[in-house]
Formats: sequence, structure tokens, C-alpha cells
Amino acid sequence: MTTIRSRQQHGSEATARRGDKGKTGLTKIPPSYRSLRTTSRIGDKRNHLFDLNLFLRYGWIGIILIFLWLGGLYYAFHSTGVNSTKLIEIDQLLRSRGNGAQGKSGGKATGNRIQHSDPDIIVNGKKDMGASAGKDSIIDGDDHEIIDMREWSRTLPFANPDGGTWTQGFDVDPIPISEATPLKVFVVPHSHCDPGWLKTFDEYYESQTKHILNTIVDSLQQDQRRKFIWAEISFFEKWWNEQNTDVKDAVKMLLRNKQFEFVTGGWVQPDEANTDLYAMEIQLQEGHDYIRETFGEEYIPKYGWSIDPFGFSPTMAYLLKKYGFKGMLIQRVHYAIKKELALHRQLEFLWRQTWDDEGEHDIFTHMMPFFSYDVPHSCGPDAAVCCAFDFARLPNVGLDIDGSAYTKECPWEFKVKPIHQGNVAKRAMVLLDQYQKKASLYRSNVVIAPVGDDFRYRTLDEAQAQFENYQLLFDYLNNHIPGVSIQFGTLSEYFDAVIGTFDPPILKGSFFTYADQNEDYWSGYFTSRPFDKALGRR
Repeated sequence: MTTIRSRQQHGSEATARRGDKGKTGLTKIPPSYRSLRTTSRIGDKRNHLFDLNLFLRYGWIGIILIFLWLGGLYYAFHSTGVNSTKLIEIDQLLRSRGNGAQGKSGGKATGNRIQHSDPDIIVNGKKDMGASAGKDSIIDGDDHEIIDMREWSRTLPFANPDGGTWTQGFDVDPIPISEATPLKVFVVPHSHCDPGWLKTFDEYYESQTKHILNTIVDSLQQDQRRKFIWAEISFFEKWWNEQNTDVKDAVKMLLRNKQFEFVTGGWVQPDEANTDLYAMEIQLQEGHDYIRETFGEEYIPKYGWSIDPFGFSPTMAYLLKKYGFKGMLIQRVHYAIKKELALHRQLEFLWRQTWDDEGEHDIFTHMMPFFSYDVPHSCGPDAAVCCAFDFARLPNVGLDIDGSAYTKECPWEFKVKPIHQGNVAKRAMVLLDQYQKKASLYRSNVVIAPVGDDFRYRTLDEAQAQFENYQLLFDYLNNHIPGVSIQFGTLSEYFDAVIGTFDPPILKGSFFTYADQNEDYWSGYFTSRPFDKALGRR
């Protein structure tokens, strides 16, 4: 019978002998180990090199490990899906195309053509020829560019070289515009209102959100050219219940005039990393049911606005498509992925589920290209220039009801100035240059330029500063620059203008894990507060 000592005996014996060495300097084997090794039911086996009993008990583990090792070798040699014939075809195609826009990040833009250090991207065994490839990118009969984020997660270097003016990107030239090739710009005022962040829901509502909604309703009524979008129905419902008949009638009028628009229409703007499909769908249904019952079916959104979740899941794309959405806009994506997509003008794409071979659930998706959704990172690649068109930063404008400032001066040399007849021409051309550069990152000549930030438009002074100064810029550009059409717009106006103007690439996969700069990955919240998360799923 096998001799096995108790844990207590073995522990004390091992402790007593820890460090006990013989004359040769080798650690002595504890008697308990010797007895376990040399005594069995069939007698003394210490002189046998092969113990059949031990092999039958543990040998299967070794056999499994050998098969796993052999399987790994097979996968390493056969999983690339690219053979020498394919590489030759790709090389010939590249040579025939000359200096097209292909490759991985690490290049720079020269004019409207982008030069790269690495000319090849292989995705699912097919060649992705980039933005300018057009029909020449057809390989194996596939006339669509395929972007697989699973492959990119493995092969993209995720480097962060200094891009110059656009720190996380590259040098960008403006697209040429004329009456034959016009540029259409939609400037979209918005305010991102978190139902939960640094304050409670009620604290945010009382101190900020209800004032924002009051301001917007008052301001939009002053000029029918003004527009505004709203996402968080939880705040809106609380505000609506406090309004009198006159205010409610004004909101209904603004909805009919398409000056005020709901986007996504969920109860909140949900996280997409920790939530499951059920939770995401319930909050979307809650918001849509409220809109339907309060205003009517025709005001339920058809376009998604998701600017603050920390990374994006194809589950949300699937859900919006299921609810009849035509398009969606996203923002917080790893800067290296944004740069790579911008290099090929692939920031607008059909987001396809990895399990959907036919594209039944595809949804048109717009990815904002720059660091954030605030004004400095929305009009174009030069944050210093764009910041100067955030008129809430004018002196004595961004002041809360208690007199405290909720906006700061631009941290760059280019400062915010009120627009007037003496400077409108110069300032308008500076702004137009940014819009033209932003347009060069996309495949259509339609640009969306959000104007807003967290809890913006709190006061009528701020709203007036934004609307009045921008309108002066719009009037100058529309009247003096051929080929330019610029206005305040809503999310649906942008998507209606851009969808169908080009053949977008197909993208599969998710946008996790998010990093906004350097190696600052926003992943801690994946595992934080596990008990709260478990409770929320019950």
C-alpha cells in the first residue's frame, strides 16, 4: 500500500529540512518523498525505470500535451492563408497601380495621396488596397474591401509616432472644392449629458441638465436655421414632466420643424463593454417607448449617436439594425486604429457581424477621426485652430448660474474672438481649411462637425455665442466661396446626405480595448466592482 504521510507531518518535516544539505551540497530528499516514490502495492519498484502504475495514472496528460504541440505547429505553418502565388499577384497589382494609397500606419500624407512604409494589408487572405483602389482592389472576385479587426488586433503595431499638427495622425492637405466638386458641411450642436459620472442623476439634472434643455428650447425658437440633437431620454423625461403647456407645444413645433432631433433615443448612452444584449435592448426600448407615446412614431430616431462609451461592440450595431436604424456614429476608438482607417479613407464603413456572411445586418457607420468629441477635436486636424471656434470660451460667456466658469481659455496661441465684419473673411477661410482637411479623410465631400462637449449650452449667453458667431461664418462662406454649402444640421441630415454617395468598405469585429493616448488603456472598469455588476444582471 502506498505510504503517504499527513500534510501536518510532511509540512513540519519539510520545514525542518529546508536548507539542510549534505556534504555534496545537494538538498536531502525528505523521507516522506522517498517513501511515496519507492513503495507501492506490488512491492519495491525503486530499481525499475518505468512505473506502469504511474504511467496509467498520469501518462494521458503527456499524450494530450504532445497532440496540442503538434496542432500548434500545424496551425503556425498553415493558418496564414497567403501563398506565394497570392503574393506574386499582389505584387503585380501594386506595381500596376503605382503610388496608390495602401499600407499600414507609419506613413504620411502628401497632397491627397498617402505614402506608406508597408504597402500590404492582408485581411482574410484578401488584399486590401486602401481608399483609392476602387474596382482594382478586386481579388478572388470580391469587389469589397474587408477590414477584420481581429486580424488588425494581431498585426497592427499600435505605435504612437508624433504626427505633427495632428499629433495622433499625419499631415493632411485640404481637398480642392469648386462648383463641380462642392463641399457640404453640417455643423451639429450637441451637449453630452452623462446620467451618471461625477454626480448623481438628480444632482446633474438640478445643476446643469434642466438648464441646458431650457436654453435650447428658447434659443432654437429665435432662428429656424438653428438645430440641436439630444440623446439621453432619461434626462429629457424628467425635464418634460416639469414643463407647462406652452413649453411642450414649443418642443413639438421644433420637432416638426426638424430643428430639434432625438438621436439613438435610448434611456441612456450605454457602455458597450460590460453590458449584455438584454440590458442594452431594454434601455433602448424604454427610450423609444417614451418617444412613441409622447410625440409619435415618426420621431423615433433612425441614426445612432454614441460618442462616449469606452470602445464599441458590434452588439450595439446589431441591436440598432434590428430596430430599423440606418446608420450610427461612434467616437472613442484606439487612436492607432483611427489613424489606420484615416490613411485609407475608411472611417465610414458597413459594420458587419462576424457571423453574418451575407451582410443582412450591415449598418453604415461613421467614425469620428480625432481625439475627442469636443470642439477643438471636431472641426479638423488642428486642435489649436478648432478651439478658436468654440465661442463658449469667450470671456464672460461660459459662466454657470453661480458665476463660476465651466469653460477655459484655449491652451494654444490661437485664441477665441467674436466674429464681426472686420474679421469674418479671414476667420471663415481658416475654418473652411479645417473642414476641407477633415473631408480628405473620408470618401464623400460631406462633412459633419459637432459643436459641443460635456454639459454644454447651460446658459442662453453660451447658446447665443455659438449660434450667432457661427451663422456669421456660414453666411460669408455660402455667399463668397463657390462650391461651399454650410449650415447647422442634425445627425439625420448628415447621414441622409452621405449614405449612397460611395461604396463603403466592410468592417468586422469590435473596437476594444480603447486607448486615447500613449498606452493608456481604458480597461480597468472591465473587472472593477464585480458584485455591483453581478447584481445588475439579476
